[in-house]
Amino acid sequence: MALRTNATPWHHPCFAADKGGVLTSDNPGRLARMRVLVIEDVTDIREVFVMLLRSEGAYVTAVGTGREAAEIVGRSEFDVVLTDLGLPDIPGDVLVRQMSNGTHGRLRIAVITGYGEPYLTRARQAGAEAVFTKPVEWTRVLDYLSRPDLAASA
Repeated sequence: MALRTNATPWHHPCFAADKGGVLTSDNPGRLARMRVLVIEDVTDIREVFVMLLRSEGAYVTAVGTGREAAEIVGRSEFDVVLTDLGLPDIPGDVLVRQMSNGTHGRLRIAVITGYGEPYLTRARQAGAEAVFTKPVEWTRVLDYLSRPDLAASA
């Protein structure tokens, strides 16, 4: 999968060298068919997560608020949710608890946050399976998502 950009190449270990404005993935398909919901209120961060996840073959839906996330989780199926804790409308741990309790199957939830304690513990207690702190090393998130027990059910 190629991602086109007119800007200076965005250098990340997931991507090969820039070839005339085209960035190609070195590792396409590592997350093939995985359905991922990204919840992040900062547009730039959300777009980077979407780009990285799609470059690995994931089907990605991204929203900027907890209310949007709660609505979409109620009508769509996901294998994993990546969410920030500092959302503008709903406390992240409350959203994690709602998603954990309101889904029929076991929805895997990972939190990516700039907050420290006690928020990290609250996220785990609410049902987050993994908690990453910003700035996060993308390879750690990718390793978590690539675990065999997170394989897409499709």
